[in-house]
Amino acid sequence: MKIIKIIITTILVFSFNIYSQDFTGISRNEIKNSQIPIPTPSKGIVDDLIGAVGGRVEDGANVIRDLVIKNPVREITVMVFMNSKNNLEAAGLYNLNDMERIGSTDKVNIIVEAGRMRGQQGDISDDGDWIGVRRYYIKKDNNPNKVTSRVIYSKSGKNVYDMGDYKKVVEFVKWTKEKFPAKRYILILWNHGTGWLDPVKNTERNPNKGISFDDETGNYITTEEIGKIVKEVGGVDILAFDACLMQMVEVLYEVKDHTKVIVGSEEVVPGYGYPYALFLDLITKNPSLSNENIAKGIVDAFVAFYNYVKQPATLSAIRSNKIAGLKKHMSEFAKAAMEADEIEALKKARQKIIRFDVLGEETDPNKTISFFGDIYHFADIVSKNIKGNDEKSMVLKTKAEMLKEFITKELVIARGSFGNEITGKPLELAYGVSAYFPPVNANITPQRIDSLLKAPYNYFKFSKESGWGNFVKFLYEKAK
Repeated sequence: MKIIKIIITTILVFSFNIYSQDFTGISRNEIKNSQIPIPTPSKGIVDDLIGAVGGRVEDGANVIRDLVIKNPVREITVMVFMNSKNNLEAAGLYNLNDMERIGSTDKVNIIVEAGRMRGQQGDISDDGDWIGVRRYYIKKDNNPNKVTSRVIYSKSGKNVYDMGDYKKVVEFVKWTKEKFPAKRYILILWNHGTGWLDPVKNTERNPNKGISFDDETGNYITTEEIGKIVKEVGGVDILAFDACLMQMVEVLYEVKDHTKVIVGSEEVVPGYGYPYALFLDLITKNPSLSNENIAKGIVDAFVAFYNYVKQPATLSAIRSNKIAGLKKHMSEFAKAAMEADEIEALKKARQKIIRFDVLGEETDPNKTISFFGDIYHFADIVSKNIKGNDEKSMVLKTKAEMLKEFITKELVIARGSFGNEITGKPLELAYGVSAYFPPVNANITPQRIDSLLKAPYNYFKFSKESGWGNFVKFLYEKAK
């Protein structure tokens, strides 16, 4: 019971702390990104039209009217749902200011819905110490310490807006599509993330979360609800997660039918989050880039930034229309693994696979409790350790190689990394997509993990349709 108590406690606090651990002094202009030179785009008509608009209004009606009149359908609208109603408040202000290094142009809209609160860990009073929710039309400025973009919608006060309610994301995206139409849409979900892990919801104020945890309400957006978001808004071209651990097949499978490209990290995203100025500069200067090239640019910018600040990190971009194929290859690999007499290969893969930091270095320094691992790396270890030459062993080897090839040649558009994870494994072993694998610690049973969840793992759409949950159970029982 001691181990399960550790897991429960740590899951409740880990991603709450890890994402913001780098933010000592963030409001004092100590962010290294400000030292990276960014070529700025030429001045566009957006500066003139924003400058003519009046002050903040609660419903934004007059502001929106003026913008829409002068705002034809643009090439791209970037939408960022920034839930900083938690200990990420400083990170949110930093990222907003980073976006303002570039700003919207006559081809690209950048719209952010940002939330703040008071009384949480890491509460700061910068930028007017406003609370509630605001929508910003991001415009370029040269002030790294103050958000000067026009507020186009706001709701002020305590408990006025639940950013842990997925319907608020739907409302924001639909509103933005109506007011700032474009040929293509990029949606970035910004907050803490714990992959497919959906703990039991609690209305009290504690850090249970899936993604987008609101400390005021105790609510969060579950994995299934992320799928509802992209479906109910009519789809987006690129869905990006500026949140930890979200590039998992269980998450991707929920959103595959209503996206074209998905960007996210298998591992923890460090406190700086995405380097917005770097990739927004690319988009605003090249708005006709394809979705895949934009996604590749986001990955390249991310890796360049974390190489610059010397923090380990990894990011990947995935083709949504290949996720069904990933399910097929994983199902076939799992079936072959359960039929072949290659238990030692499976044991070695369970022991040696690169895993991701669900629980944190203090609780799980060797990642023996972590149950998120890279799919390619697992299949690669299995393939290289097959001993038999009978038909079933050869089928397993073939299926493992087919899964690896599918991931690298068809599924993943781009992947990149810098540095090593906490156990010393190079993050280049993260090939772009992770999944649930039993932890190294054999005392952590599937029943114990399921007991933490809003619903058991087999409830997830991917598990039900792929049979992966049965393979996970097999590994728990046979590959100890």
